[in-house]
Amino acid sequence: MENYPKILYNIQNIKSSEFWYFINKKSSKIIVVVFFILLLLDKLYPPLTQKEYSQSIYSAENVLLTAYLTHDDKWRLFTSYDNVSPQLIKAIIEKEDKWYYWHWGVNPFAVVRAFYSNLFFGNRTLGASTITMQVIRMYYPSNRTYLSKLREIIKAIQLEFHYSKKEILEIYLSCLPYGGNVEGVKSASYLYFNQAPNKLSLAQSVLLACIPNNPNKYRIDKNSTASLNFRNKFLKIFLKNNTFNAGEINDAINEPIKNVRYQMPNLTPHFSFYLAGKTNQSIIKSTLKINIQNKAEALLKNYVERAKAKLVNNGAVLIIDNKTMNVICYCGSSDFNDYINSGQVNGIISVRSPGSALKPALYVLGLEFGLITPKSKMLDIPLDYGGYAPENYDLSYNGEVTTEFALVNSLNLPAVRLLKSVSMESFIKLLTTAGFDEINKNKSKLGLSVILGGCGVRLDEMVRLYSIFANSGKVFPLNYFSDNSEKSKGVQILSPESCFLISDMLSKNVRPDFPAEMIDMTGRPKIAWKTGTSYGKRDAWAIGYNPNYTVGVWIGNFNGVGSPHLSGAEMAVPLLFDLFNMLGKKNNKWFEKPKNIGLRKVCSETGLIPGDDCNFIVDDYYIKNKSSQKACDLYKDTYVSLDEKIEYCVSCLPDSGYIKKKYPFYDPELLIWYEESNIKINKPPKHNPNCSVRLSEEGPKIISPTKDYEYYIETNSKQQIMLQAASQLNTNFHYWYVNNIYLGKIKSTEKLFFNPKNGKNYILCMDDKGRTSEVVIRVKFY
Repeated sequence: MENYPKILYNIQNIKSSEFWYFINKKSSKIIVVVFFILLLLDKLYPPLTQKEYSQSIYSAENVLLTAYLTHDDKWRLFTSYDNVSPQLIKAIIEKEDKWYYWHWGVNPFAVVRAFYSNLFFGNRTLGASTITMQVIRMYYPSNRTYLSKLREIIKAIQLEFHYSKKEILEIYLSCLPYGGNVEGVKSASYLYFNQAPNKLSLAQSVLLACIPNNPNKYRIDKNSTASLNFRNKFLKIFLKNNTFNAGEINDAINEPIKNVRYQMPNLTPHFSFYLAGKTNQSIIKSTLKINIQNKAEALLKNYVERAKAKLVNNGAVLIIDNKTMNVICYCGSSDFNDYINSGQVNGIISVRSPGSALKPALYVLGLEFGLITPKSKMLDIPLDYGGYAPENYDLSYNGEVTTEFALVNSLNLPAVRLLKSVSMESFIKLLTTAGFDEINKNKSKLGLSVILGGCGVRLDEMVRLYSIFANSGKVFPLNYFSDNSEKSKGVQILSPESCFLISDMLSKNVRPDFPAEMIDMTGRPKIAWKTGTSYGKRDAWAIGYNPNYTVGVWIGNFNGVGSPHLSGAEMAVPLLFDLFNMLGKKNNKWFEKPKNIGLRKVCSETGLIPGDDCNFIVDDYYIKNKSSQKACDLYKDTYVSLDEKIEYCVSCLPDSGYIKKKYPFYDPELLIWYEESNIKINKPPKHNPNCSVRLSEEGPKIISPTKDYEYYIETNSKQQIMLQAASQLNTNFHYWYVNNIYLGKIKSTEKLFFNPKNGKNYILCMDDKGRTSEVVIRVKFY
């Protein structure tokens, strides 16, 4: 007993139950320790860190649009199990690892067999690598030694604990070498066969299962004969093993191999490059619908080809689905490969002048603020705001027009006046909320010219703006990724009522920009749209929408050269209608009228609620509790002589008799324009020359210079500032004072000029009835 080791002596003197308790207690501790050690090692040495995959972009139908090289210049597209031909999966498993779904990363029988063969026969061609072990070897290449094999076995078992069989197979399929810089089944399928891996024939599937055995030797673009023989060798093996149908194998054996390497698909280069810059994901599933994209590309390309005879060389198209805000078509140019005309420039994100295409955003604010209704009247006469004197496109004026006429005819003067009433601050706030980045950056520099195109916008911004009208006043971000399955809640920035009214006005067909060839076309889609033409005819725009889609069209030259034909009506609208016809009739339902939209009678002469003297009445939409409730007061009672040649006020009524007659009293500015344009109107006669009573009505309206404006004048230029005021027809003369110095007397329809001083200038105008008005301006000499 003395010679026994102490531990054995103690064991012999322990009862049986105590012995097993001792063993279990010790072993459980050991198991726990070993478990934590393995867990720590697993954390410190993970089975693998997945390789970088080529960024690949897919359409909504899962069509590969394009892919990009990895940072190590590899074509390595991630290959999903579900997107690979079942025949390829079967061929790989039968060839490489028949028991793949039954082992834990290592096939012990194969290991023993290979070890025995290598040890006793020196046969190193007989391997034991499972698919899982091959994955480890692809990630950690090393010399073929027993130590490296042991490492593969350990890492393979570890990998099986981290990934499912399907995931391991996907990693394997994505990293198989196919020669050169081609890795993965999907990359090889596109580069060698020009098609997706789920559409491979049996011959192609078996060939892709064979090439990785010796990628450089069996590359079909380098040695098609060797690859053909090697493929057929395995096809015969599969025939012998009944792996595939005999008839299919015989057809596969006779299928030739093309000695060629294709280019990776590049279907939508502008769209793909734009999306690649928005995310770091390797797999980008987009919202683009390839059928719509292909049709729109063809329409755009053919249209621009015809337009080149008019010195117009490019265009861009963007289409979104209003229900989801998904971008379903994205054409950055008419031809990406047209290097002469800068086809690689992306016209959708290029900053261009919108011309009049922003006007609907202004008019919708006017509706929102209750300033206008479709039939309300606006002035279309010359104006001058601090030296800014815009003109209409055709250099003509219409006097007084309805709101809807001014909008659909894209008149500039009413728009500038409305912007002044709405305020620049409110208009810019709407545009920045709608997502106009350039306008937001430069908002402090923008003036009234912004409504005529004096700013920079992008086509995608314009399409998003018009989609607000289609979505009842809610603004949503454009959605490019199909993973975003649900439309965001959006932000309500306009009322549904104002959006309905703007859509109703923009859907009118009686307008100069309506395509003549479509006037009599039956079955054409109903859309609301607006055109825009930039200064110098450099950009032609047409943005249209209905409840289903919003479509944006830009036509022009990327080098900024204009063309006499580059107008929205002539160049952009026909393509816009072609695109809507291409989209088809998803349904014919138009926007539903909100409950707060009412229909009322208004005076056709003023657009206001009819008064007792209004003889011509029309129907007009209005927004309840928002639109103006002002009654028409155009016609006023006037006392005149019996021969209607002299007007009297209450203070100078003659005893000899008089009559009371109604005359229209127009806006003073409009009266001046009527006078200058020699337009005859019904107006009261001149006031009683013997009347000496001062009238208490408002004084003349000073329309130049503009109140509170700052004028910059070049020193020694002797530049003068114009003085002009508007008064009622019973006013004959104006008397002008500048800085308390009398300048002179002129007729009420005439203009006067003066030389300003540096700093503040105080200007006063008095009419021949003693009524006065004044403004203050600031002048800086430079």
